[in-house]
Amino acid sequence: MTLKNLAQLAGVSISTVSRVVNKNDSSVASKEVRDRIWDLARQTGYVPNRSAQNLKLGNRPPQTEAGRHIACIFARTPNGKSDPFFSQIFRSIEYECMKNRYEMTGVYTALNLRSTVQSLSDIRYDGIVVLGRYSRSLMNQIKRCSKSIVYTGLNPICDPYDQIICDGYETAKAAVRYLHTLGHTCIGYLGEKSDEIRYRGYYDAIQELRLPLRREHIVEAEQTMQGGYLGGKRILTAVHSSSEFVATRPTAIFCANDSTAMGVMKAFHEEGVRVPKEISIISIDNTEICQFTSPMLTAIHIPKDELGKIAAKILIDRMEGGHSLPMKIEIPFTLVTRESCASPLH
Repeated sequence: MTLKNLAQLAGVSISTVSRVVNKNDSSVASKEVRDRIWDLARQTGYVPNRSAQNLKLGNRPPQTEAGRHIACIFARTPNGKSDPFFSQIFRSIEYECMKNRYEMTGVYTALNLRSTVQSLSDIRYDGIVVLGRYSRSLMNQIKRCSKSIVYTGLNPICDPYDQIICDGYETAKAAVRYLHTLGHTCIGYLGEKSDEIRYRGYYDAIQELRLPLRREHIVEAEQTMQGGYLGGKRILTAVHSSSEFVATRPTAIFCANDSTAMGVMKAFHEEGVRVPKEISIISIDNTEICQFTSPMLTAIHIPKDELGKIAAKILIDRMEGGHSLPMKIEIPFTLVTRESCASPLH
């Protein structure tokens, strides 16, 4: 299988395929096109031509070895490959594995833990990547299935595993502090609460800034577009039905992720609530869709490609005997300001 063959199957140019699979360039095509190219690459067994690059540099080409199989477990989603945040991390892991002649041969969800553990036990993968919300019970069960395990996500862990994280607690605090610098003192939260590190970051930031923490400003919702939409409707229902709430309604909302924020913005738009003139919205993740909302979404950027790439590198290093002690690598986040936040009306 050549780049030309892959390009013909995908219906795109050779240069587009090359930039997607050889450089992991997310700017060259839409997510739909990139996903199609990667799916075809897996189906046809195409591997990025790192050997040719090494030969040009005078290096010895890497040898393909048997038994280099890696599994990925999505810890909090039924199908993380359809989630815009986790799918980007997954693609980066898969790309790095392919470059190093490892194969991602199993993709599982922790939501069906018994079946997943059984499959891991039967197949005996050489390495396992865990993506998403950390669970000690999950790790305790899968550690019997492989000696090489790496976790990547937003939750720092205390257990002895390799971890590549972007601290979700600190990202949430940074989002709240940014809203406060704009002059907001009534800041709401929309997202999950139980075992959600971003909620804890929100809560502690409100306390540290000595801002009012009002129960009616905290709306628990699934961290999906539908969850955000329904949560936004709940906020508006409370506003319309309670004169006390209207007097103290939030001037800004911190959403746990981009999908939730998109749902809230749709709900507000339907009811004629203007963002950011009447209410500001900020989220965490900074997936591609943030640039295409109206107004464009201000978000905390999580370096998803780096999380995936470094997680794969650390896992491969452990599998090849490069290190034995558990490693912790923390990736920095950044604030990306766009159009969905402004100073409150007085």
